[in-house]
Amino acid sequence: MVDLQNNLVDGFGRIARKLRISITDRCNMRCVYCMPSNNTKWFEQDNILTYDEIVRLVSILAKLGIQKIRITGGEPLVRPKLEDLIRMLSDFDEIKAISMTTNGLLLTDMVMKLRDAGLSSINVSLDTFKEKRFKAINGVRGLDKVMNAMRAADDGGLKVKVNTVIMRGWNDDEIADFARFARVTGFTVRFIEFMPLDGSGIWEPNLVVTKNETIHRIRKDVNDLVQVAKNDSNSSEPATLYSFVDGIGSVGFIPSISEPFCGHCDRLRISSDGRLLTCLYENPGYDLRSMLRANTSENEIAEYILQSVKKKPEGIIKIIRTKSLKPSLNFMHKIGG
Repeated sequence: MVDLQNNLVDGFGRIARKLRISITDRCNMRCVYCMPSNNTKWFEQDNILTYDEIVRLVSILAKLGIQKIRITGGEPLVRPKLEDLIRMLSDFDEIKAISMTTNGLLLTDMVMKLRDAGLSSINVSLDTFKEKRFKAINGVRGLDKVMNAMRAADDGGLKVKVNTVIMRGWNDDEIADFARFARVTGFTVRFIEFMPLDGSGIWEPNLVVTKNETIHRIRKDVNDLVQVAKNDSNSSEPATLYSFVDGIGSVGFIPSISEPFCGHCDRLRISSDGRLLTCLYENPGYDLRSMLRANTSENEIAEYILQSVKKKPEGIIKIIRTKSLKPSLNFMHKIGG
């Protein structure tokens, strides 16, 4: 294979170094900002990439410059033997870190297996501390399971972050509670603006609670915040980090709508049915599964990936600029977070 290191450059000069891998579109929750509440059309299981196929793609992408991997879904832990995949991915010298996004329902009993296989950190999705509201947002009960899972992951040596999607009228009255949770636990809580990637089709602009509004509420109700200076290692991270002025706790903000960060995006995605997505809002993406199953050479797959990355769109910033925002521009459970 020709030396193509660090050549995952798109037409805007952005270099991809991080890969999100969705290993399933299935989930044991029905979050209103993600999945359809009914009539969900699942991918055919024969169309889902096998672990060996995922590993083959990662072997190619690692040579092209990918350094960090995040495992996503759907809910990744509904797929059996996830630790086997993580162990295989850990064997690549080029991959510096493997993390996972999970809803936490199945995490507690898997913590040690995942850690021992090579997982270094998790992002746990949690949008409320109220059991009745948890069911309203997530479609199931299970708040205690998620809280216990975070403690188990922390005790097991995994770095824990909390992803909180704030929706006006749904859970924005808990912003201060999440900020206090960050201070008490030491977990970084990342407040995420509600994006039009919802299978339920409820997104509308007035449901978005912006980064600036969230910061204002935390400063008013909890304590003052100061932005953490960015360095080279976190300059492309979607979350802007803040610490509390007294040094106790930190929070992050992902302002996907009010302050799009498309200009320094360094991520690619592989959907569970084997499509390369260079942007969350790209549809349908580029079919890699067919190439894998036709025994296409690594060089040909690499060249196809490189050409696809060059076509990476500007991102949501263009959608906003052209006033094209609307519900369900893509389905998060099918593309991974």
